[in-house]
Amino acid sequence: MANIEIDPQTISITWTLLCTALVLLMQPGFTCFESGLVRSKNNINVALKNVADFCISGVCFWLIGYGLMYGASQSGLFGTEQFALNSYDDPSVLAFFLFQMMFCGTAATILSGAVAERMRFSGYIICSFLTATILFPIVGHWIWHGKHFTQAPLGWLFELGFIDFAGATVVHSVGGWIALVALIIVGPRLGRFTSEGEPKELYCQNLPLSALGTFLLFIGWFGFNGGSVHTPNLELARVFSNTALSACAGGVSALLLSWNLHSMQGIRYVLNGLLAGLVAISACADLVNLPSAIVIGAIAGCISVLLGDLLEKFKIDDVVSAVPVHLGGGIWGTLAVAFFVPIEKLKLETHTEQLIVQLLGICVSAVWVCGIGFVALWLINFFHPLRVSAQTETIGLNFGEHGMKDELIDLMEQFDKIAKNESNPQHLNVDHGSNNASLCMTYNYLLDHTSRHFKAREDELLRLASLDPLTGIPNRRVYEQALRDTFERSCEQKQHFCLLVIDIDNFKQYNDHYGHQLGDYCIQNVCQALSNGLTVKNGLLARIGGEEFAIIMPNTRLKNAKNVAQNICRAVSELEIPHRAAQGEFVTVSIGGTCWDYTREVNVKQLFDEADRALFHAKRNGRNQVFFSSDDDALG
Repeated sequence: MANIEIDPQTISITWTLLCTALVLLMQPGFTCFESGLVRSKNNINVALKNVADFCISGVCFWLIGYGLMYGASQSGLFGTEQFALNSYDDPSVLAFFLFQMMFCGTAATILSGAVAERMRFSGYIICSFLTATILFPIVGHWIWHGKHFTQAPLGWLFELGFIDFAGATVVHSVGGWIALVALIIVGPRLGRFTSEGEPKELYCQNLPLSALGTFLLFIGWFGFNGGSVHTPNLELARVFSNTALSACAGGVSALLLSWNLHSMQGIRYVLNGLLAGLVAISACADLVNLPSAIVIGAIAGCISVLLGDLLEKFKIDDVVSAVPVHLGGGIWGTLAVAFFVPIEKLKLETHTEQLIVQLLGICVSAVWVCGIGFVALWLINFFHPLRVSAQTETIGLNFGEHGMKDELIDLMEQFDKIAKNESNPQHLNVDHGSNNASLCMTYNYLLDHTSRHFKAREDELLRLASLDPLTGIPNRRVYEQALRDTFERSCEQKQHFCLLVIDIDNFKQYNDHYGHQLGDYCIQNVCQALSNGLTVKNGLLARIGGEEFAIIMPNTRLKNAKNVAQNICRAVSELEIPHRAAQGEFVTVSIGGTCWDYTREVNVKQLFDEADRALFHAKRNGRNQVFFSSDDDALG
């Protein structure tokens, strides 16, 4: 067979494009990782932000960012050409541009998880534009301009000897710094910290989904670091091995440290430790050996745990620990170049000189990103608040920002309807295919149970409010209403009715002599006699005072009322009460009455006054008497 020679440029372009696809796989990785760590009411918002920031950063990087990053350099500070790139005839440039666009998208998306659950979608788009257009390209120009293509002048940090193989500073620290600035400006989520400043853990939606996202990022990182070797060669084995071992070491160290500090309460620390190891090794994956890669990853894992705790102490709420992972891991990885890369592979003569340059690169990148980022975000926040309202944050950004309903929103709307109809609580609709079906069924059961309980309690309270507690007969409130009702009904039907007012004779002396206990016993016995003597249909006996009673007798004429009153007096005097009053008299009652017919022009109050005056006459005549208002002239 004839030997087929493959053009080295074709191999390089193919490799770059393959790695570009792997780096693109990191976007769904970020989406899964972040969506699993936020509450379900915000997961759609997070997913949309991950899609939107990649689209925005891609267009902005093509239009402006690539030119600032790789265009002809102005004193090593920024590029001045290749804006709105059009390299139709240069496939190497197109492949390289596409690969760097993935890096730009990664830098922009780091912010998404950090400020999740409270940043407005429009504000986040502005931040993505700022990162892709200004922040990432300028830092990239300083560090990488002249590294991949022969271009002069070189980026000023690259010319000084700064080393960043695959973006520990250019990508991850830039994304981490702007995330930190945004976190400070927008503040923590509602309820994230107690009033005393103690951190309060908010529930994650789906940690297994975050674990899946972590592995997608792990796979994509092979393209991230491997693609930085633009022409495939034997160095790829070292790059891939260092990348994998650093990630594993980061996960192990974070696991052990979090186990010691947090008693395994935060299993997400393992995921963050693995990612921090990947970030850190990105600075020197092509230059260190395997033991060094393990140490670098292990330290990065510990940094992610400790830095996360430090942020909590300062009340900085980073939902997915983007700052500990990307900023902490990026800074450590950049410094690790000076500690672990063999001297012969360094650009400078000593490790000390290399450390100084690495520190310089970290500092100027921080000043640039934080300075520009803080001023820009502060101004944007002043005129266009970056944070959603408290109401939107409470109901969730899925619905508040995008109008995307879910089962929880439907449940909240049902509760809102119930709240507006307090007098008639309704059952919740139960969708048996819903995650909230059990909750709705439990609420309906509770509603039925409490409704029965409150109805019984309401009936009991109504009974207690209507009855005299000592005698069990209607009280004054019921009597007054019944008298008004009887008067109105008698007027309508042109019927007679009579009213009796009854007082226990000598009761004060009896009560003072024998005490309240026997006094109550006396009232109960008198009440029983009154009740037995009331033979009128639909008549009402009520206690209207201490020892005073009243009887309403509908559809009753004077003669019948007098007979009832006389029978009551006789029945009370015959009671077998074992004690007499202090002066020796038996317990008796005096009764005053009045009769109404439709020809009389009197009101309810006047009727009672007539009966009360008649009672006074009965007591003045020697007690144990019956007197009616119609007998006034005879008395007179």
